[in-house]
Amino acid sequence: MRLGEISWLWPQMLWLLVILPLAWLFYRARRIRQDPSNPKGFWRMQAVPRSRWPHLPFSLVIVGLGILILAAARPQAVVMLPQRVDAVMLVLDISGSMRADDVAPNRIEAASEAIRRFISRQPPQMKLGLVTVAATATISQMPTTNRDALFTVLDGIALQQGSALGAGIAVGMSALLPPGSVPLQAILDGTFKEADLPLSPVAKRDDLAIVLLSDGADNMPPDVRTMARFAAQQGIRIYTVGVGTTQGALLKAAGMSMRVRLEEDILKWVAAETSAEYFSAASVSELHRIYEAMGRTIVFRQHKQTEVTGLLLLAAFVFLLGGLAFSLVRTGRVA
Repeated sequence: MRLGEISWLWPQMLWLLVILPLAWLFYRARRIRQDPSNPKGFWRMQAVPRSRWPHLPFSLVIVGLGILILAAARPQAVVMLPQRVDAVMLVLDISGSMRADDVAPNRIEAASEAIRRFISRQPPQMKLGLVTVAATATISQMPTTNRDALFTVLDGIALQQGSALGAGIAVGMSALLPPGSVPLQAILDGTFKEADLPLSPVAKRDDLAIVLLSDGADNMPPDVRTMARFAAQQGIRIYTVGVGTTQGALLKAAGMSMRVRLEEDILKWVAAETSAEYFSAASVSELHRIYEAMGRTIVFRQHKQTEVTGLLLLAAFVFLLGGLAFSLVRTGRVA
């Protein structure tokens, strides 16, 4: 907070500050009348005061009155305020590759457990929603403060074929933003083009975020990079969590075997494009640490013009009370 950034709602009250030097002159004149041994010391302190800090009580009162006058002018200052995200959309990859067991017991169970832990640790006022992604994306739960509803949805998750991470991002955005902000139908039916992205990006939103949890496999439209750029244009950060290992695991299905690996590059790119962070996880314990960390880091700080009258009133009270208490202890009276 800089002095040049302070504004006043009632600046006319600042004229009352002229009372302070007048009060000090009155105090000095009274002291001289009460101390005839120092008749010429009006403009200077006594060379050897009779008691230590004789003027401290009144000085504290004067400072307190000055702060009180400043508070009466209702100052506003640009300060840094903590702000918790109001709504987080969890986008969970439920493609077949999430059956891989390179994260015990397997990727989907580890991810579900980590999401449960993340949900449980968020403040009650934060809204959380869930999008599940396979060949297409579905809103399994709109943003809500009802934690039990989210846990019930997680209990009913079943893996499916395909992985359309771009659709998951689009559906997550549509649940967070006002209606009409995301041309969801055009995106899902393939008629949306990157040229349709807004030309002027909005400022980063400090009240919304998407958390994408996946092994990085993306093999269905829309293009995940295009949707990440769209999210960046809309000011939404996408935190990505990679589930699995780069060594991967061998999956068998319909008599065929294939190795599925964690594809970090795309997840890192999405996070970087939206000014967020990428986290990797190779074990359940690491997933827990990541989500615990995200529960702390999905807190944004922003510059905001804020009235600071209350802080000044508190400071004025401390100085006034200190001055009166000091005078009472030293002289047995408050005047």
